[in-house]
Amino acid sequence: MTYENVELSGSLDISGSFQVPYGVSGSKPTSPSSGSLFFDTTDELLYVWEGEWQVVGAQVQPPAAADIEYLVVAGGGGGGGGGWGAGGGGAGGMLSSSLSSIESGSSITVTVGAGGTGRGGGNTFTAGGDGGISSIASSTGITFSTVTSTGGGGGGAESANSGLGRDGGSGGGSTTANASGGSGTTGQGNDGGAGLGATGPGYPGGGGGGKGSVGSAASGNNGGDGGTGQASSITGTSLSYAGGGGGGTRTSGAQGTGGSSVGGDGANASTAATSATANRGGGGGGAAGNSSADASNGGSGVVILAYPSSSVNAAGGITGDAGNGRKYHQFNESGTFKVGSTSDFQMVTDSLGLHIDSGDFASRGASTVTDLSGNGNNMSVTGASLGNDYFYSFSSTSTYLTCASNASIKSTTALTLEAWVRLTDLTNQWKPIFSKGSTDSTEEYILMIRPGNNVVYLDCGGGSLYAQPSFTWVSNTWYHIVATHSKPSGTSTMGVTINNSALSVTTNGATGAAGDNSDALYIGTARNNTIGGTGIEIAQARIYTKVLSTAEVLQNYNATKTNFI
Repeated sequence: MTYENVELSGSLDISGSFQVPYGVSGSKPTSPSSGSLFFDTTDELLYVWEGEWQVVGAQVQPPAAADIEYLVVAGGGGGGGGGWGAGGGGAGGMLSSSLSSIESGSSITVTVGAGGTGRGGGNTFTAGGDGGISSIASSTGITFSTVTSTGGGGGGAESANSGLGRDGGSGGGSTTANASGGSGTTGQGNDGGAGLGATGPGYPGGGGGGKGSVGSAASGNNGGDGGTGQASSITGTSLSYAGGGGGGTRTSGAQGTGGSSVGGDGANASTAATSATANRGGGGGGAAGNSSADASNGGSGVVILAYPSSSVNAAGGITGDAGNGRKYHQFNESGTFKVGSTSDFQMVTDSLGLHIDSGDFASRGASTVTDLSGNGNNMSVTGASLGNDYFYSFSSTSTYLTCASNASIKSTTALTLEAWVRLTDLTNQWKPIFSKGSTDSTEEYILMIRPGNNVVYLDCGGGSLYAQPSFTWVSNTWYHIVATHSKPSGTSTMGVTINNSALSVTTNGATGAAGDNSDALYIGTARNNTIGGTGIEIAQARIYTKVLSTAEVLQNYNATKTNFI
């Protein structure tokens, strides 16, 4: 029974349940009697009226939690070396399931295995290298048993390991006549196929095992096909993983085919083996008995974690939309997966003019980088390298990202330029981050680093500053750089923050404004490609047409630092 509008004096004993008035936020009575209770179903807190609605006592809400689905694929084994034909590499082990009720505040350590080394043809007689393990392990928060996928076994080679394929997640293919391939790991993969050795006219090797099936045995003159992989739709799209590598053959017989178009094809007398697909855990193709027909490396592994975005939010890896209200994080290399509430890892969006992020599948691209701000400032890619990484690499003045001028990326009164950058060399060469303006005299704004002189340089319409960090730049280390410019009137005010620490600056005292011309925006080069060079990588870039406050700089730093710090 529900009791409402009941006034009591003295004590009250209640047995059983007692249901107070309830509703969503904004539906509380506006003038109730003193001591009235109301349960807010939006924030799940009980309130009492004492002239205003106040939270009753110390109420602790349970942390946000969600089941985290996972796919853990190890690195595939490399193909065996030649002499005769050689066995294909076994696929990396593949495991998929879910972790129950992982709470906000938890962290998961992600390890991604490399592919095994493929061996040379000719008279190398060397088994392929084993793939590296992939795993997920609890770091902080909720604990769970570590999930580990075993690396794929290397393909067998004549006189090495008795010609047998090596054991692994899936076993490598054999070279020795009618000998079975390496053994797979139960629940992760299958055995490699048998070779024919000297009894076959082409001395063909067996195919490496895959997650879906054993590797095929060599037959006649032909290398054995790699075992099939297995499909997963954890990303919202069905993709195959963990196919075995095809076996090689000494003559012009057919190369063994890699499993599920993921494993590498084997070699024959005239054609080298093909590479296994990166981040799918396929086995490498086996070599043939000539120096031009080397084996291929196994494919690197991958770890993918997915969850309902209505329950939690997370950071780490490369993010994507899995559909049906789910989000996924793909790790192509080892890293950390951090779980938060739905309000965590949120960046400042007020006055956001440009937002590109190569760690987001909705933004990254080999030819076009999509602007996530909603302002349509999509950037074309010229020469900059992306690959499977979550950053773009710039190697010269002719490698850059660019887009046309737009009102959302320029302001004469207030501007913030923000990026995550890494220096791969510390020479005295300027390393541009942002540039808008074709010459020094027409510069709207430019932000560059000159590590040899330990200088960060910001110029806005002729008003420039030099900021000298108190630290020494470290190569291959990520830095979060935020530069601001304000000129509501009079002299320009500028500032630089690196990793949430403000730097002291020296300005030229000019009263320059950020400008308002139609020059294109460049990232990674400057002034119509006349300034730039080797040694800078940029992962994220944002432009605001306001000055971010100290609190907002910290918010963005904390929201985006997982892949970098």
